[in-house]
Amino acid sequence: MVSVQELKDAKPTQWQDAADDAVRAAKQCAALAGYARDEIADTLKMCWVGDGGRAARDKFVKHAGGYESAEIALKELARVYDALALDIIDAQRDLTGALTYANSHGLKVDESGRVSYAKPIMVPKGDTEHLKPLHHAADVIGDALTKATKADLTAASQLRVVEGMVDLKDPKLARQALDPGSPLAIALRLSAGRDGLHPINVPQTVLDAVDRASAETGISKKLLLATLWQEQQWYQNHNPSLRGPLTEFGRFFDWGLTLGPVPDKSLGITHMKMETARKVIEANPRKFLTADGKDLGTLSDTELTAVIEGNPDLDVRLSAFHYKTLQEQSSYGTRSDAQLFTLYAADTPDVREKNEQYGDESEHRGGAIKARLHNWEQLSPHLDDAAAWEGLTDEQRATALEQLESQTPAGHHVSLDPIYGGGVTTGTGSGAPEPGTPSPEPGPAPTPPGNG
Repeated sequence: MVSVQELKDAKPTQWQDAADDAVRAAKQCAALAGYARDEIADTLKMCWVGDGGRAARDKFVKHAGGYESAEIALKELARVYDALALDIIDAQRDLTGALTYANSHGLKVDESGRVSYAKPIMVPKGDTEHLKPLHHAADVIGDALTKATKADLTAASQLRVVEGMVDLKDPKLARQALDPGSPLAIALRLSAGRDGLHPINVPQTVLDAVDRASAETGISKKLLLATLWQEQQWYQNHNPSLRGPLTEFGRFFDWGLTLGPVPDKSLGITHMKMETARKVIEANPRKFLTADGKDLGTLSDTELTAVIEGNPDLDVRLSAFHYKTLQEQSSYGTRSDAQLFTLYAADTPDVREKNEQYGDESEHRGGAIKARLHNWEQLSPHLDDAAAWEGLTDEQRATALEQLESQTPAGHHVSLDPIYGGGVTTGTGSGAPEPGTPSPEPGPAPTPPGNG
C-alpha cells in the first residue's frame, strides 16, 4: 500500500512530461516507417527489378515494420504514464482535501492513513458524534491510498509488457502484446528472466499439495508459494542439483533430527517451529492424522519431527492452516498476503503494528522483516507471471513460443523460465540474423580472388 507521505511526494507532472517525450518519439518512428515502406520500397520497385530488388524491398519493409512496432510500444508507454499521472493527481487531490479536513477537526493521520484525535477529548457517555469526523477522514484517505496503490501496481505490470515489446519487429505481434493477459505478453515477461531470484525448487507433488491446501483453507496459492520460496532448505538453494556435499550434509542433519529434536529448530520444507506446528494441530482437531488415523498431536516431539521432516505435503498444509489461524485471530496487521508473510516469520505486536502503520511497504521496516518484505516485492510479479503461464493451454504456450522465435535472430535462443512449474522452456530464433552474427549453418566456400 502506498503511504501518505509517498502519495504527497509523488510528482505526476514528471510522468506526463515523459509521456509527451514518448509521443514525440512515436511520431518520429511513424515517419521513418512510412518513409521506409512508402518512399524507399516504392522507389526500389520502380528502379531495381529482379531478385536483388525484391530482397532490398523486403528488407526495407521489415525496417518499416520495426519502426511501426516501436511506435506502438512508445504510444503504449505514453498511455501508461498518462493514466498513472491522472490517477495519482486524483488521489493527491482527495488526500490533500482529507488532510486539510483532518487538521481543521483536530485529527492526526499516520503514514498508513489511520486517523485519530491529536489530543484527548471529553465525550458524553453514549455520544458517537465525535466519530463522524474520524470516519469521514479515514474513508477519504483510505480511498485515496487505495487508488494510488492500484494505479502503481497496474502501471508496473503494464511497463513490464512494454519492456518486453522492445525486441518485437512485427506490428501485428506488437499490437497483440498490448494485452497483458495474452500468451505472447506473458511469454515476453518470462523471457526477461527472474532478476536473479532462485526458482521454487520443489517437485510437482509439492506444487499439487499447494493447490489442495489453498482450496481447503482459502489461503492464496501465491502466499503459499512465496512461503516455499522463502523457507526452502538452505542446502537446496546452495546446491541446485540437489546433490553434493552441502546437500548431503543437509539431509543427514535433518535425518539426525528425527532421533531427537533440536530446540527452536525450524522443521520441514516450510520451516515451521515445533511449538507452532502443535498449536496448528491442536486448533484443528481431526484435521491432522497419521496414516492409521492417530491424532498427530499425540505424537512425541521426536516422532512429530520425523513426520514433518519426511512429509513436505504435510508441511504445506500446516502452513496453510497456520495462515488461516493468523487471519481468524485478528484482522489487525493481516490485511494482505504480504502482511501475513511477515507474521509467518514473527507474529509479534510490533510487527502487527508496523503492518498497520506502513502496510506492505518494506522501506520503513528494519532487520529481517525489511528483507522479507523486499523479497515479497521482488517475487510477487514473477509468481503472477508463472501462474498466468500455468493457466494457458499447451497450444497457447506453443504458439507464444513460436511467435517469440520468429522475432529472435537466427542463431540466438529463446528461454522462458517461470519461477515455478515445469522448468525452463527453450526455443531457437528463426528471425533474420543480426548483423555480424555467425550463421549456425556453414556458409558457401569463399570465391577465389580474380586477376582483375
